[in-house]
Amino acid sequence: MDSIGWIQKNQGMNLLSMTNRPYVLSDERSLKRAIDELSPLEPAQALAEAARWMESLLGNSGLAPAVRLRTLFALDQAVHRQARACIELYLSALAVGSPARNSLWKCAHSHWALVFDAYGESLVAVAAQGVETDTDLLAELSMRAIRAGAQCAKWDAFRHGPITESVWARLNLAYRLASSRGVARRNLRLRAERATETTVEREYLRAFALHSLGVDQLDAYRLELASRLIQYVLPYLELTEAPDAASLHWIDASGTLPPARLVKNPSNAGLPRFFSGIVAAQPLQDMLEMVIAGEVPAPLVSVGEAASGGSTGKVASVLSHMIRCWSNEPPVRRHRRHAMPGRMLVVEGLLQFARRLAGEPGAAEPRTWQMQDASLHGVGAEAMLEDNNELAVGTLVGMHLPDGNCWRVGAVRRLWRSSSKIGRIGVELLGGTPAAASVDDGSAKVSVIALDPLRRGQPVRVLVPVPGPRSGVPIYLLGGTVPIKLSPLTTLEYGADHEIRMYLYAG
Repeated sequence: MDSIGWIQKNQGMNLLSMTNRPYVLSDERSLKRAIDELSPLEPAQALAEAARWMESLLGNSGLAPAVRLRTLFALDQAVHRQARACIELYLSALAVGSPARNSLWKCAHSHWALVFDAYGESLVAVAAQGVETDTDLLAELSMRAIRAGAQCAKWDAFRHGPITESVWARLNLAYRLASSRGVARRNLRLRAERATETTVEREYLRAFALHSLGVDQLDAYRLELASRLIQYVLPYLELTEAPDAASLHWIDASGTLPPARLVKNPSNAGLPRFFSGIVAAQPLQDMLEMVIAGEVPAPLVSVGEAASGGSTGKVASVLSHMIRCWSNEPPVRRHRRHAMPGRMLVVEGLLQFARRLAGEPGAAEPRTWQMQDASLHGVGAEAMLEDNNELAVGTLVGMHLPDGNCWRVGAVRRLWRSSSKIGRIGVELLGGTPAAASVDDGSAKVSVIALDPLRRGQPVRVLVPVPGPRSGVPIYLLGGTVPIKLSPLTTLEYGADHEIRMYLYAG
């Protein structure tokens, strides 16, 4: 039974409360036996099985601190493979609001939260100076705690937040302890049998870099792509004790807050660290040119494929985003925002909005969002987001604004939950006169939305669903007495549920 099937069979079951076997994990042979039994399990089941053993170590005063830590290290690395597999499973589950996908998220997030709690307990004990820890053990504890915290933050961001408040407080604590003991740059092996090494500082830098990319602007697929791309350019990223001209983000590792954009040099920071990704811009640009030419690195293709195809466009969009975020030019808002409170009607998703525009019976009823502000090309709003809501960065939305009498079309560019239910949403306007249509690419009929009026000899932007009409071939606009041929020009944008393609109406 695969992992999704196992979850479906165990719906409603507490994945962290399974019957214990009589293992004494402080005994080396028992620990090895427990780990050997984890290896062949499907991802979700392996995490659930490992969780009950990890829970037994929390607050366990009967174990020596060093023994408890080494046991945690062993259990943590024993299920790394299954924990990574959960990401692919989550991204490949196409039904965004499905119970199985939600349960997979809860399972993986609960696993990393439990691991992070276990490490956090030891970090607090070390910080309180009530526990003596040798430097080798402290270095590994800090490194693994930062890796676990970064995974917690990523799984939070997969669902557009909010990131658990304690994440950066503990990440900073782990880095601070390692720095104070002089082990932040000590080389450590992730697994004893592998040559791969890392350091506390490298893991902290990796978490910092991902946060600096604006996770409220990335859907789950692109967030994972960005995480993997950071690994490619990690040697080019810089974490310094003093700012320079290229420093655009900073953090006070003596505090509890996450990284922030550097507006002015901090004066009262206890342990300031400054981040720069400007040196990585050229390698990212080189990779972008390769991707545009059709050469997508193998580790990135699987993530793109999980998002229903279009891996080249998705990887290219993430590379472009990273280059923008880490360039020396801070972003400048082109148009002023104006407060504009009021209620707006919204239809989420290309296909549902196309049905609404076409006046089809059974089209989805609009939802109500609370509009906050507006600019020439965008709208800011708040809305209730339930767990089964499929809204994501890149989702197409149809909008009926308070000051208008027609539907407009836009795409979600920013999305973050300010609480477990309330989402703050930024929408870019794509067009003010959308028109529903049907097209035929020679193999199937598809509902699309035209953003521009048809004029002979002029290009027209067409919103097509993903998956949709074949790219690179003509499409025929249906509905009139004679189908109208539109010749392909280029793809302008890749969204979560749509693409914007340019076609030529030659006449």
